[in-house]
Amino acid sequence: MYKSKELFEFLSIKDELPSKVDLIIGFGHFDSRIAKTCADLYKQGYADKILFTGGIGAGTADIDKPEAEYFRKVAQAYAAEIPDAAFIIESESTNTGENISFSQKTLLDLDDSFHFDAGIQTAILVASPYRQMRVLKSMEHLCPKVKAYNFPPESDFEAEKSLFHSKSQDLKELLDGELQRLIEYPQLGYFSAVEIPPQFL
Repeated sequence: MYKSKELFEFLSIKDELPSKVDLIIGFGHFDSRIAKTCADLYKQGYADKILFTGGIGAGTADIDKPEAEYFRKVAQAYAAEIPDAAFIIESESTNTGENISFSQKTLLDLDDSFHFDAGIQTAILVASPYRQMRVLKSMEHLCPKVKAYNFPPESDFEAEKSLFHSKSQDLKELLDGELQRLIEYPQLGYFSAVEIPPQFL
């Protein structure tokens, strides 16, 4: 039987970043560190725009508003120097696939030259660490022209376990569910097959 810590580390992929990308994307959740990480990346000059995506879904927990709106509020409180115009908000999606497809529509509505098939060629993906693999695979499948870089909030297994416990959620159950999605979703056509290490099968 695999250890949950090892599975967490497999799922929580993180890349070296280029000096600049076209867009920073924060994927909705209750975890405010996602919004703060996006704000830090903006302040460090990685991109000129932050897209927050997420309505009310499985990861919303006790937030009383769409996740994207919550993220904007957190980011503005954390880094007041970021102008309002830097934020793009998609607040209707309820799962990872919708995060991406609804964001595409939001971007097109704003500027038909700045979207995943045209002006956006590179993006940093910021998600809850245990979801980072699924976010990447979904992005690669739905937006194959975009080079995506993974950058979840700085964390570790124990910190995540404590965070989810504070919301009355069991990280081990979430990790097990995430593994099942990575196994089953390619069969449903949601994204291409993921190479799962044998110790997790």
